[in-house]
Amino acid sequence: MIGSHDTEKELLMNYSDRTDRTTSTMDLQELAERAIKIHDLYEELNRRDRGRGWTREEFMLGFVGDIGDLAKLVMAQEGAREMPGGREALEHELADCLWSVLILAHHYHVNLGAAFTRTMDELDQSISERLSASEPVQPGLVPMMKTT
Repeated sequence: MIGSHDTEKELLMNYSDRTDRTTSTMDLQELAERAIKIHDLYEELNRRDRGRGWTREEFMLGFVGDIGDLAKLVMAQEGAREMPGGREALEHELADCLWSVLILAHHYHVNLGAAFTRTMDELDQSISERLSASEPVQPGLVPMMKTT
């Protein structure tokens, strides 16, 4: 069980040990392509069984449900609640959430690689500027990141 007592090094070791046993280290494009393939299968199934596919809003609501499930599993991993499934369920929900992000990006024509890089660059600059400031920000007051 991963808890707050684990060090970053232990977490990275656990992660790397775990990924060494997996069969895939897909890049973002490959993940998106696989997500879209599954999306298309769901679309076909929903049209056959329900006569229509999901709307963008329904995909977002499904994502919100997955985030709720993920929150419960994180609480269970931290010992704050009981939840069946353990680590395997946590991994499943993280993958579900990633799938939803990839599909929403697909529906809204967002280049996630470019958006992620741009956002991390902005955060890097903003945080670095704050760290190099001569006076710390008053506790409890966190300046908002500038949005464009």
